[in-house]
Amino acid sequence: MKFVKQVLFLSIVFAFALQACGLPSALTADEPTAQPVATQVAIATEQQPTPVEIVHTLIPFGADSKDVANAHDNEESNSYDSKSVMFGDDFNINRFERPFTSVDMAYLPQVDIVDIGMTEDDNYYYVHIKLAGVDPATGGANGSYAVDFDTSIDGKAEFIIIAQTPTSAEWSTDGVSIHADENSDVGGESLSPDNGYTGDGFEKTVFNAGTGNDPDAAWSRFVNEGSPVVEIAFKKAFLAAQPKFMWSVTASLATIDPTKFYYNDTYTIESAGSPVLGDQYPVKDLAGVDNTCRLPAGFQPTGTEPLGCHVGQQVIEADPSSPSTIHFTPIFNICKVYPALCELQVVQPIKP
Repeated sequence: MKFVKQVLFLSIVFAFALQACGLPSALTADEPTAQPVATQVAIATEQQPTPVEIVHTLIPFGADSKDVANAHDNEESNSYDSKSVMFGDDFNINRFERPFTSVDMAYLPQVDIVDIGMTEDDNYYYVHIKLAGVDPATGGANGSYAVDFDTSIDGKAEFIIIAQTPTSAEWSTDGVSIHADENSDVGGESLSPDNGYTGDGFEKTVFNAGTGNDPDAAWSRFVNEGSPVVEIAFKKAFLAAQPKFMWSVTASLATIDPTKFYYNDTYTIESAGSPVLGDQYPVKDLAGVDNTCRLPAGFQPTGTEPLGCHVGQQVIEADPSSPSTIHFTPIFNICKVYPALCELQVVQPIKP
């Protein structure tokens, strides 16, 4: 009995000792565990611009248009098996006849220009680009097609219209854009290649896929009835203050970057390669490109216009180093020269 009392006394003493040390014991009740308090965090959302609906009021027609100018371009549809060209490609004056892929020189009929022409009606100029063929895989014109305008007739264009992969036979503004060279650095210091060129080409976008105060500014379509033809229409009001101008056409398998014109300033002859048999053969980085000489509109050419097409037996392609025929336009106010362009306000179009 004495032994039991001693054991009970020691057990009580031990329990008190555990409590004094802060350790749990069977004599203390479990305390509730504190739970974290949930907090609500407000997530800021970026306000998206309200899309602007495009409403067209004037659509090109063109059926009763009259001729302005036309020309035949070098083409490779009958000689592409040779995987080379003899005429039409001259890197020094930014003329290219290379509707081929890089290195292996596979033929690209959808960017081989055969004929070009311009017609007009009361509202629009129409540029017609006849191609040698279509993309064998898609049956379409899967390229970039552009027309650039030299209103000062000095070899340096002031603006360019680009139609990206036109697919519909109906007139559409989808993929059509207009870009201007506001700081007048297209072409660099001369029409010859400029080593170390740092210009930004046609740096100002003034129309994009029908957006702006004038959604009817420029259009394109692709018609394949007998011969594949890309057509670009643009309002005559843009050139109301410049009724005399030169124009040329470019077709490219790659998307045309308006800030990279002219190609002989943004590529070296070594990197560009050449379709002409020789030291620079074959085509390398600058592949799938065809462009044309320049045609006049609104005046009779004399044969001395830089980069121009032939006038009878006289060649308009003047020596690009000749100071007597090259007169570069100084930096100008694009809005003053082309007020209709600057009335356009590029906004975000509604996506279908």
